[in-house]
Amino acid sequence: MSAAQRQRTCAACGGPFEPGERTDLETVMAGGILYVAVHPHHSTHPPRREADIAERLAADTAA
Repeated sequence: MSAAQRQRTCAACGGPFEPGERTDLETVMAGGILYVAVHPHHSTHPPRREADIAERLAADTAA
């Protein structure tokens, strides 16, 4: 059974997985190594600060 079938919802946003939908797996360290399913482009990890700052600068420059 896949992680998506066991979980039935995205570990990042909580939204349900559709039948046959592709998912990504993330490794989580919580007393051991766990694998959780997430929607593509979703993540349970916080965004990198550099990426966040670059996005803010791009938005400020465009405005």
